[in-house]
Amino acid sequence: MDIPDGLGGAFAFILGACVGSFVNVVAFRLPREMSIVGPRSFCPHCERPIPAWANIPILAFIGLRGRCLLCRHPIPLRYFITETSLAIIALYLYMRFPLGEAVSRFAFCSAIFAASVIDFDWRIIPDIISLPGIPIGILAATFFEPSVGLRRSLLGVALGGGFLFAVGEAYRLLRGKEGLGMGDVKLMAMVGAFLGWAGVLFTLFVGSIIGSVGGIMVGLSARRAPQPSANGEAESTISGRLPDEIGEADEISILQTTVPFGPFLSVAAGIYALFQPALIRWYFSG
Repeated sequence: MDIPDGLGGAFAFILGACVGSFVNVVAFRLPREMSIVGPRSFCPHCERPIPAWANIPILAFIGLRGRCLLCRHPIPLRYFITETSLAIIALYLYMRFPLGEAVSRFAFCSAIFAASVIDFDWRIIPDIISLPGIPIGILAATFFEPSVGLRRSLLGVALGGGFLFAVGEAYRLLRGKEGLGMGDVKLMAMVGAFLGWAGVLFTLFVGSIIGSVGGIMVGLSARRAPQPSANGEAESTISGRLPDEIGEADEISILQTTVPFGPFLSVAAGIYALFQPALIRWYFSG
């Protein structure tokens, strides 16, 4: 019996929100080497278990006004954004793709969401996310994603992992230090497995553009962040200085600001996973 679109869409939204809640758990616990199964959810501030009714995705954050029920400490807005984003993504995929392909693409989006949050916080992309994602992506592309298929998936793995590995090695040889982590290499191999070689090219191109803009913004904000002065008052590292007094050392510092590349790659890969058919139609019709 066919499921009505409204009911199916509601189920997809709720499922996406629940997965988003689980992604928050993974992003918090995995880098800390904690079990993602137990203990039950707890407040990171007061470390007391959260009642089940106060842990309902999206609604709990709104009902509690973004504060812990037990200690009233603010709940990071990121939790709400993750749950809402994945709920909307699940609904969109359900409405736009066949069920099997929608599930495949949603699993991919959830994985890169978790990887990007962890990379942003810890500058690492756990192998437990990217490495199993490669064979899972190949199987998903083969059986559920006809627009990708086995051949494009295998080429995507080779191109995604191989290209970034070559770039990282070239940077290391030229500069004598690591420019790209192996986590990014494995992440791109997973992207290639799910999205094929075309998805890899799109992700590298768009991700590099987004990363360049984001890196400049992060570098500038880091230079302008308030720093403690000798008298204990906060002051900007650049404020109070004339433009011609900002020398070459400042420019080098901005350019050398460490910025995780994984989140930018994930955003680009997510865009392709969600809008691949529209992007292909736009490209070839244009």
